[in-house]
Amino acid sequence: MRRIFYFLFLFFLNAQISPAQNIGIGTTSPAASAKLEISSNNSGFLMPRMTTAERNAIATPVAGLQIYNTDDNSLNIWNGTGWMSLAATGITFTNSWVQRADLPGVARNLAIGFSIGNKGYIGTGNSTALGDIWEYDPLTLAWTQKASFGGSPRYGAVAFSIGTKGYIGTGFDNANRNDFWEFNPVANTWLPRQTFGGTARRSAVGFSIDNKGYICTGYDVTYRKDLWEFDPGTNAWTQKADFGGAARRYAVGFSIGSKGYVGTGTDNISFFNDFWEYNPAGNAWTQKANVGGGARYASAAFAIGGKGYIATGEINGADLWEYNPANDTWLQKTDLPGGGRGFSVGFAIGYKGYLGTGGSGSGTLKKDFWEYTQ
Repeated sequence: MRRIFYFLFLFFLNAQISPAQNIGIGTTSPAASAKLEISSNNSGFLMPRMTTAERNAIATPVAGLQIYNTDDNSLNIWNGTGWMSLAATGITFTNSWVQRADLPGVARNLAIGFSIGNKGYIGTGNSTALGDIWEYDPLTLAWTQKASFGGSPRYGAVAFSIGTKGYIGTGFDNANRNDFWEFNPVANTWLPRQTFGGTARRSAVGFSIDNKGYICTGYDVTYRKDLWEFDPGTNAWTQKADFGGAARRYAVGFSIGSKGYVGTGTDNISFFNDFWEYNPAGNAWTQKANVGGGARYASAAFAIGGKGYIATGEINGADLWEYNPANDTWLQKTDLPGGGRGFSVGFAIGYKGYLGTGGSGSGTLKKDFWEYTQ
């Protein structure tokens, strides 16, 4: 208690209080309209600094509460219903979508997407089989064309990133493929790597955990459920435990921390909404809560802030669902404003998710691109 009184004494000793009870720090004449004025020409005001997770843990924030978000280096203000983020790219709101610049290449579906550091990449795909690769910079909100994919133009391929490199493999270009390529964004070059360990296939799913990449499910002449692990250090593939659900294609996959997740998809007879967690430490699959919103295939997915997101897809349209691995639950979030679609692509940069391309129910291909704030 004595320490509290001592602190208050020092505070008021250094603050000048006007007759109207305005408090000035560094000034003897605080503005009449300000309860507190801080004046300095060599230092600033430092507000609380915290991560997105720490911000979201604040219980019942009051409208006007402000913090500095260290995850995306932005000022966040609670407006009574959600957090506003004031960043260099403009004002965004939590649980909201903002349309960004369209992909400059042709409209497409069945493309690939991945991120490396603070850049995102979309490429290949189907209008005709495509091999172009585009880099997105969220700071400049601009796209730059990069070196074309090292393999043949294709669609239905798999992509993921490990460390500072991107990887694309499998897919279809008049035949199923099993070649596998590494992208170096610094040199802007492609390097062929060890051929995928499973059968040549298309419409598989991929994710990465720590310094390993994974490909599973897909279609060759039948539906598959095998899982393969790629080690870039040894340039080798190792077969792991089969996916826990039924064989399928057009599933989604992402990773959160040290676990991988795969779900949804179709075998052209059934449509799935089951959802499975892969633990590489035990090489084992565990079934989790079914994906919210019902069965679907050809959706897009990304993971941000310790949570996973599945959006759009054939059957279900434009809806977005958030998965929380801490309590194994799904929560519906804001629909994609760009409309329903299937065969789109998603990736994450920092604490923002991105979704673009795909095809609408009428078959029209798209090239629009959207940013989601958690």
